[in-house]
Amino acid sequence: MKVDQIAEIIKIADLSKSKWELDNIIYWDRSTNPVTLINFLERIQELKTSTSLTKTEETELKHLIELLKELDYKECKELFSQDDDQSKDYYLESLARTAAIETLTSGKLSFETMTTACKLSPNDFIIVAKRTQDLIQAIHGLVIKGEALSKDVAGA
Repeated sequence: MKVDQIAEIIKIADLSKSKWELDNIIYWDRSTNPVTLINFLERIQELKTSTSLTKTEETELKHLIELLKELDYKECKELFSQDDDQSKDYYLESLARTAAIETLTSGKLSFETMTTACKLSPNDFIIVAKRTQDLIQAIHGLVIKGEALSKDVAGA
């Protein structure tokens, strides 16, 4: 490549996140997590009301609108009218996921996660501990399956 080609490369570069990444990583729980849903909707509004979008932002907005069309309006409204039991279930699941990730990545729970778990009732603590264990076992199972499936793949 030549120096005079740099500007052309920069001009055509689109560094926006893919629709897949927006759907499966960044806003993956938008249909079950009120905070994620609000962040998702606010990002769309922010981009829609901007007077000058970059190419990257235009692509992101296009992807977000496509993902928005997949959401059910009624289900989104219901997400903000959860009763206490639904809110509790979501919170316990979220705490268990955090605990599983911390256990898998660092071998222990953070002080904050353990402090939060210890504030729970004994029954809720047991639910979180069991769900954490289930998630860890499921992840280990996926890793083992992945290793088995990739044993014949070059470079794996």
